[in-house]
Amino acid sequence: MREVPPLTLVVDVPRPGAENMRLDAGLLAAAAAGAPGSVRLYGFSPPCLSIGRLQDAADVDDGACARDGVDVVRRPTGGVAVLHDEEVTYAVVCAADHPLLGGDVLTSCARIHEAVIRGLATLGIAVRAHAAAADERAAARERAAVADCFARPASHELVSLDGRKLVGSAQARRGRALLQHGSVLLEPPRAAAYLRRPPPGERRGAGVRELLGRPVTREELAAALAAGFREVLAPAGLDGVTA
Repeated sequence: MREVPPLTLVVDVPRPGAENMRLDAGLLAAAAAGAPGSVRLYGFSPPCLSIGRLQDAADVDDGACARDGVDVVRRPTGGVAVLHDEEVTYAVVCAADHPLLGGDVLTSCARIHEAVIRGLATLGIAVRAHAAAADERAAARERAAVADCFARPASHELVSLDGRKLVGSAQARRGRALLQHGSVLLEPPRAAAYLRRPPPGERRGAGVRELLGRPVTREELAAALAAGFREVLAPAGLDGVTA
């Protein structure tokens, strides 16, 4: 494996959605210009509904968001809406050809998810990658038909052993760098309450607290995810910073 500079691990404080997205977009721009990259773990305060880079803003129920004090922000990554409240978000920024986290989109997603899998395992949670659909184009059309990220798992996204989505993810690329966002739920998803296109039927996602049957804090989940990234990135090195 070629030598690469160590990535920086930042366990950050909760911030407003617009500030979180500004920070992640800045990290992506820096990585595209040759900076080593980073892994940032963080929360949102106040709660925030993020919509994907190309998602129609008309999907958002602005009145419901205003009523409950939920911010709305557009992510630089793709996918559809995520409610950032009882969860931990990670942003992985690195060179697209990073030897441990890079590759094409599916390869890099799988490598990043391996760190998340290892982190969740430290809490006692087993997850698996959702299998690719027999007709991936049809599955993509089905996912695009609803506005809620957690209504349908995409290929390689992480689900509980009984098939409920626990981790939502989306990626963007700029030049020779990538940014992957992921949201790990502490509680089952509630974004549908703030969307004009709620998912049909009863397809609940999972939450860490429910899977473990005990209280888990954001800090505990962030520490577990940090441990997973440290393990996967050990060969390249990882500098840890707690904000």
